[in-house]
Amino acid sequence: MEKSPKPDVVRELITGFSSSGQHAAAIGLIEASIRAGQVQPWMHEVLALSMELDKRPKAQIERVMLSGVDVGANDPASLAFLATYFSRLGRPERALSLLDQAVRQDPTRVELYLLATKIAMTNKAWDTILWSAPGLAQHAWGADREEMLKLAEAATIEATTAFRQKGEAATAEMLTRQFEQSKACDLSVKVEWNGAGDVDLLVDEPGGSTCSHETPRTPAGGLLSRDGFGPRQENCQEEYVCPFAFDGEYRIRIRHVQGDIVGKRVAVTITRRKGQTDADETTRTIILGKDDQELRVLMRGGRRQVVAPVPDASSRKAIRPTTSGNVVLSELRGHLPDARNWPPLAQVGPNAGGGGGVGVGVALQAPQVTSIAEGVSMAALAVVSGDRRYVRLTLQPNFTAIRDVLQFSTASGPIGR
Repeated sequence: MEKSPKPDVVRELITGFSSSGQHAAAIGLIEASIRAGQVQPWMHEVLALSMELDKRPKAQIERVMLSGVDVGANDPASLAFLATYFSRLGRPERALSLLDQAVRQDPTRVELYLLATKIAMTNKAWDTILWSAPGLAQHAWGADREEMLKLAEAATIEATTAFRQKGEAATAEMLTRQFEQSKACDLSVKVEWNGAGDVDLLVDEPGGSTCSHETPRTPAGGLLSRDGFGPRQENCQEEYVCPFAFDGEYRIRIRHVQGDIVGKRVAVTITRRKGQTDADETTRTIILGKDDQELRVLMRGGRRQVVAPVPDASSRKAIRPTTSGNVVLSELRGHLPDARNWPPLAQVGPNAGGGGGVGVGVALQAPQVTSIAEGVSMAALAVVSGDRRYVRLTLQPNFTAIRDVLQFSTASGPIGR
């Protein structure tokens, strides 16, 4: 280890090989570094790109990308990136499998359903449409909801037609029913106003949770789909939706944060059981004051029976290559052909003769050593108002204590408690 080259030296050598078109040499150097245990976060992506430029077998590139998941982050963002890569390599079944895994980890991410629906429609993977189209309709809320619904509806129509042609009428009926149920919404609250001020919507839900700009997604299934601040009219609105709601009383609070609101009035539209036969909609005008203005709504016939999963905020951070890796990646991507010149997916199939990406049929494993903070820490998030007069601070203290420690050997596994 004393004579091992420094990471900067390895990076510079790989960059030199890539810039001069010596992709085979770059591949050999990366493989040697990984075998020696000197793994850097960017190496697997660079190795896959170098193999693609060197026209290595698709199966070999696939193995390298999967090995990157084994030794790196196995979060939904990384799985979605790999799914996009495999779709481009002509492996839609592998891409959809990764997206299914990502959805199981975080079933609230709209982009996962969107990507799965597009890949499934292109490759006629109708079994994927069974969960991707209803999921897209259920979780796509916000300004682009209508566009998302059109895509989900088109996918549902194509899939149901294909199922009926195969004689699977029951499956087609099930998909249609699930899609219609996913479009429905048990409870929604929309607040609209005019002016350059800011109004906040807070909803206290049964069970004690509160949906607001600080906690936009709650265990009760609530989602703050729009958080407006003015002064443009399209931004003067806030919306709370709960597609599958618990039965009980919901306390709606309207808070005047800052700025001028025309007439000091807001319009509040409450819709219950939208998309169902017994839908009910009410609009009221509320006069703002110094204190929160409250409305109470009694929800009956809600479709939620269990607590909704709420992903941790850290799981939504995309894993990016390090600065050192960006130097190599940018160099490699400069040699990639234009996307318009890529062959059609139907012409890119499995390529026999491909072995493992590194070594001889060996899956990569590399322990990652990191430090764990212990004690008290605090994160602060600042939001500046539209008129740049006010700053809203969100403080998040964190108390960490290390308790049980297990000794772990990469050769033999856990050896003590």
